[in-house]
Amino acid sequence: MRRAVALTLCSGMLAATAACAGSPLGNTPAQTPSASTPSVSPAGSRSPSGGASASCPDGMQIHSAASPAAESSASDDTAQAQALAQAVGDEEFNAAYSDIFGTVIDGYTPGRVALCVTDVARGRLLAQAAKRAHPAVDLNRLDILACRYSERTLQEAVRRLMTHNGPTIAGFPVYQIGPATDHSGIQLQTSQAGSTSAALRRYLTSQLGGIAFTVAKGEQPLG
Repeated sequence: MRRAVALTLCSGMLAATAACAGSPLGNTPAQTPSASTPSVSPAGSRSPSGGASASCPDGMQIHSAASPAAESSASDDTAQAQALAQAVGDEEFNAAYSDIFGTVIDGYTPGRVALCVTDVARGRLLAQAAKRAHPAVDLNRLDILACRYSERTLQEAVRRLMTHNGPTIAGFPVYQIGPATDHSGIQLQTSQAGSTSAALRRYLTSQLGGIAFTVAKGEQPLG
């Protein structure tokens, strides 16, 4: 399970769609946490200049990691990880943490859960809040990773952009737009012409207030 929402354009209307995936975190080693404190993978946040350190898994990492055995497993490990992901994910709507909450990825490595936040120290407090609300969950399965932007920040930016533009931006169609999997910015899928347009990129830069974005060729939704 990955808690994130992208806005897709279907028949001229924006519809919210949830994306779900799981993947290992490359070469980040597993750590043995204490019974009461979730582990924090060696990470830092991405710098505005684009320098990156180990952080929230991106879409390619998640996609390449999923295995049929992991997806079909009904083991206790899997069930506990799912319960933990749900408990931690609920804190997205906690006013105390909504400004740092990026996403939760269940199964990014077998039996473990990744919590991606913009502030790792406050992410630990978020995990403890989830434990208080759901005492049965096992925080030893949780890895706290850094991401660049919160879900709230990215979704608010997308809403502002679409409110002022509608189904096209700078004359190019919007097939899909929403937070990047690793919450490093906003991803927009458009036509072939739009994907190479300097004008579209200039417009997005002027409207997004410094928030990073990528533009790629996508497929027009059916219907």
